Amino acid sequence: MEFETADLCDENQDKKLQILSPDFKNYGGLKKCYGQIVTVKLDKSNWRLLELLRDENGEGKIVVVDNAKYFYGVVGDKLMTFAKNNNWKAIILNGYVRDTAHTQNINVALYAIGTCPLRNFEKTEGQTGVQLSFGGVTFNEGDYLYADCDGVVISKEKLL
Repeated sequence: MEFETADLCDENQDKKLQILSPDFKNYGGLKKCYGQIVTVKLDKSNWRLLELLRDENGEGKIVVVDNAKYFYGVVGDKLMTFAKNNNWKAIILNGYVRDTAHTQNINVALYAIGTCPLRNFEKTEGQTGVQLSFGGVTFNEGDYLYADCDGVVISKEKLL
């Protein structure tokens, strides 16, 4: 289905839409997407995110990840390939990415605050299904996210 985030905002003025900070840039190949949110809270390590992207079907889903801006590249070409292979539409990351020369060619959106070539090898636990707050937005499991070149819109209810 075709949509523009600007039009969604205009047509849904009566709803409490949230807009992600413009500090987040898209380092992925997919430039427009929408889906239902799955949340992941990490503690430096990307192991829980890797398992989710590799092992679970993401059809119609977008994973929102909080890594508390730790200065590590959390998502690179390998995790993006897992995401693509399991039909995830996008990854929204409060953290950093790497391998961007490759991630921009993978048909998944990848919003993050910047790049960092360093990876954390320590294996730490992560949590799924938790409320996350960053970029001026509160994300809840099951909310809806719409993204294009104008920005990222979050809604409690489905807009399309």
